[in-house]
Amino acid sequence: MNLAVLRSPRIEEILNRRTHGLGDNELVEFLASLCQAGLIEVKNKEGVRACTLHEVERAFAQSGCVPRHYSGFWYSLTPVGGAAWESVTRPEWSRYTDYSMGLSDIRIEAASRERAHEEYAQASTDPAHVPVPGSYEESLLQPWAATYWKTLPTGFRIQYAWVEGTSNVAWQLSQPHPRPWYTTPEL
Repeated sequence: MNLAVLRSPRIEEILNRRTHGLGDNELVEFLASLCQAGLIEVKNKEGVRACTLHEVERAFAQSGCVPRHYSGFWYSLTPVGGAAWESVTRPEWSRYTDYSMGLSDIRIEAASRERAHEEYAQASTDPAHVPVPGSYEESLLQPWAATYWKTLPTGFRIQYAWVEGTSNVAWQLSQPHPRPWYTTPEL
């Protein structure tokens, strides 16, 4: 996530959750402490890292979050930070899916073939993204990089080409909300 998002007046809209509620100085101190504890890393696209209080403050000054034009520094979990997140949120990795849509194809990944098929059964009915007949492919992933910081022993991928269909607003509104795959702690 781009560092500037954390200071954006639109943070709740961008992240679709409540703001962290920290002032600028508190935020910089908190992020620097997370970096120094090895839970997150802050770096730019060239690989320049920011970890000290002064470096994180400077990274904020060099970051911007204009929609579709993010710049500067990004923050991300480290493997240690991911393990800490898991200890608090207790994720059910068997429920997690990764859905990505390119300009001409859709990729669904999940921990099991059954879970990937559930997601495909729903996604393939989207009237705006019509599957191209004959393009459906399945593959077993061993190991599976579920997230940038979490690798599981196996996963399953479904990939297919799509063409533009009709509006999907009514379809989207009719879709059931899936059961969350992790818990959100009250902080």
